[in-house]
Amino acid sequence: MDRSQSKQLLLIADANPDNVNVLKTMLAPDYDIRVAADEEEAIRLASSADTPGLILLNNMIPAADRYEVCRKLKADKTTKDIPIILLSEPTTEDTEAKGFELGAADYITKPFKRSVVNARVRTQLELKRYRDNLENRVKKRVNELHDEIQERRDVEDTYRALVEHARDGITIIQDFKVRYANPAFCKMIGFSEKELIGAHLKKFISEEEFIKNTTRYSNRIAGLNLPRIYKSKVIHSDGSAIDVELNVCVVPYGRSLAALVIIRDIREEEAWKYCI
Repeated sequence: MDRSQSKQLLLIADANPDNVNVLKTMLAPDYDIRVAADEEEAIRLASSADTPGLILLNNMIPAADRYEVCRKLKADKTTKDIPIILLSEPTTEDTEAKGFELGAADYITKPFKRSVVNARVRTQLELKRYRDNLENRVKKRVNELHDEIQERRDVEDTYRALVEHARDGITIIQDFKVRYANPAFCKMIGFSEKELIGAHLKKFISEEEFIKNTTRYSNRIAGLNLPRIYKSKVIHSDGSAIDVELNVCVVPYGRSLAALVIIRDIREEEAWKYCI
């Protein structure tokens, strides 16, 4: 049965027929009622496909204490979210505390009053409806975020593949140190990635080029509008100089900024100039 098009289902789990009859009289006009007089039947109905929206729970037969039944219902993943209102004679504060510790949502004490019973049942159903709606919204948003994260990862994987397989060298420089170097750059200057990461710029550029490049780097980080592309030289691990073209831009990196540098080997281009 589609509960969205019918009355909300309540389960009265009570071995006392007088209690059941009084509660049914009070609640039947507004709710569908099911009744269980023993623990086994109460747990079976609570965990059925047609889940009750709320359980009114008293002592069961044979000699099943309502607190023990409450504990079992709250320990079962199929019934743990059903609000439980315990039925009892007037109770002490310690007795009520025990029920709340086991997961009960509220107490209704005898003699039952129609206004109190209806108000407390309605309140717990409204709270459950609110919690369910909130949980559904959270789950939906979590799924959306998961999809967004996966999409970003796919994009990042694509860009990473492009960078890793690029013919030009690509490196990230922050605080004059190498934070990233792609395989092409490592091959270009004859250093391994392990040797480059964390290395100072002076490891692969001359003192003269260091002064030029760091001045440009500092000015660019400071926000000055400088040409992004210019010629320079890098030093191979064997000590030879390599003519390169640098394409530099400032990018966010961690909580700061860094220089993203694309390095193109232009030795062949320079050699052709002398042949013309």
